[in-house]
Amino acid sequence: MKKAFVIIPLLLLIAGCSKKFEKLEVFSPEAFAYTLDSGWELNASARVKGFVQNESGGKFSASIKYYADIETPDGGLIEKAASGEINKSSAERMTDLAIEAQIKLEAGSVKGIYKITFFITDKGDGREAKASNFFELN
Repeated sequence: MKKAFVIIPLLLLIAGCSKKFEKLEVFSPEAFAYTLDSGWELNASARVKGFVQNESGGKFSASIKYYADIETPDGGLIEKAASGEINKSSAERMTDLAIEAQIKLEAGSVKGIYKITFFITDKGDGREAKASNFFELN
């Protein structure tokens, strides 16, 4: 019984002092397209949270890379329609990062419902996440 009084507080102390592990998450994906003379322009965005932040000299830094695939209404796939890397630093811990992409689609693109999927990799630890949303060409 005495061991329980020692072990339980010790476990609570260890759990309380351990580093909080946050899940890498992509949220609020949005996408909309509008017509141009030469086709369509897709504006797509998403937000990412739970990424690794390194602290050095009172500044926080984070690095993620991303790409976006688009599924067409006729079952096709436009791989890596957009891609990039975000390297950001801040004097304060960051809550999230914004991903924004502008993608040109050809004038002959099939009308209908499309699906865009953002694939995110946290360069700090290699974790991955994804999120999708739909948009329409009409």
